Amino acid sequence: MKRLPVVRKQANAFITRDGQGQVQFHYFDTGVKRLLIELQLDQVNIFLVHLSLKYRHRHYQLSDLYDLVRVRDKPVIVSGDFNTLWGDYEIKLFMAATHLRSANPSGWPTYPSTAPRKQLDFILASPEIGIRDFRIPRVRYSDHLPLVCDCRIHTPDRRP
Repeated sequence: MKRLPVVRKQANAFITRDGQGQVQFHYFDTGVKRLLIELQLDQVNIFLVHLSLKYRHRHYQLSDLYDLVRVRDKPVIVSGDFNTLWGDYEIKLFMAATHLRSANPSGWPTYPSTAPRKQLDFILASPEIGIRDFRIPRVRYSDHLPLVCDCRIHTPDRRP
């Protein structure tokens, strides 16, 4: 029987200078990794995901995520570990349907942190969100490299 690695200490966090927002927890119906965290700020909704390792479960989860994203009335950021083990084409349909674009258009790899070869982690943003800076620091706090993104929400009175 194949065993999955179990890490005793995992954490997800939002870091924002815009103050606190309302946090909502959603749960996918499928997969071992089912938690989806939503942070609702004044001008943007941010989703933090960790999708399943199983291909079929990931696609069910992406469908559920689409249902959440499409009904939001503010710009959206979706970020996290998408576990796109077969390549980023796994999320192309989701991105097209939601009109989200990657903060990492060059596709820089994020996994494994010791010698990155695959892009498993993404920050996807609505067109109204301008990406001012994107980087992947070379630190080894995890088996994945962290993503750092500085963005600005475009409003009629404020341009990047």
